[in-house]
Amino acid sequence: MSVGVRSVRSRGRMARLSRVVWPRNDALRTSIIILIALVVFAIVGKLLLVDPTKQVLRDSYLRPGSPGHLLGTDPLGRDILAWCAAGVLTSLAICALVVALSMLIGVSVGLVSGYSRSWVDHGLMRITDLQLAIPPLPLFIAASAIVAGSIYSVVILVSFVSWVPYARLVRARVLVERERGYIAAARLAGSRTWRILLLHLLPAAATEILVLASLQAGTVLLIESGLSFLGLGLQPPNTSLGYMISVGRTDPVGSWWVVVFPGIMIVLLVLAFNLMGDGLRDLLKADVEGYSR
Repeated sequence: MSVGVRSVRSRGRMARLSRVVWPRNDALRTSIIILIALVVFAIVGKLLLVDPTKQVLRDSYLRPGSPGHLLGTDPLGRDILAWCAAGVLTSLAICALVVALSMLIGVSVGLVSGYSRSWVDHGLMRITDLQLAIPPLPLFIAASAIVAGSIYSVVILVSFVSWVPYARLVRARVLVERERGYIAAARLAGSRTWRILLLHLLPAAATEILVLASLQAGTVLLIESGLSFLGLGLQPPNTSLGYMISVGRTDPVGSWWVVVFPGIMIVLLVLAFNLMGDGLRDLLKADVEGYSR
């Protein structure tokens, strides 16, 4: 009997692991395939291709399919394929850092604000409202005059305007959960506040946080690309897909490949992040409903 129970439990664990590794959700599967393909392309391109910032003026404006330049070159002779590969890695790194930093700030503010019943909640929410009242573009323009367009400065600036959705989402969830019986039982058992926040309230909001993070990654990518396109974000020697599009805007018809191929990379990344958000929402919602039944 015990052997049978262990085998059933083992099969159950393997089934849950298989659903995590290869979920039964078309949107999530598609996003995983796109992201894996882009990551492999970026890593292989970074290792095998030439330096994307290397300028060879005699090779400027080579069309796609030219010898040694599969996707052509830009006005300064930089290889578009190598730039796209490096730009994908840069975009993924920025998205991961911004989402992590925004999540850390926003979730912390939301947990403390939602659980507090005093001036702390009002103070944190007024700070959140103040942040929403600051228009981001003038902030980026002012900041670009002070700090250079490095990866870390872009991460800090974009995170400064990206943590508010986490704070509001987590606070709304905590306001509901803090009135439930298990939170009252934890208080009566003498649990410290930080244990209630981290061990009870944070897991209750984990589903919404994961979905928001995956959806926000696409927004972060568009913000970074837009800033680099305007000259307010990453600039060489940093590689950015948005910067390469700005290089090709002087002649988007005659040198269309300078704009099109980096644009395709941006579209694929944003599509993958959005599909991941939709897939995670449906998958986690189905798990929660199944658990409740």
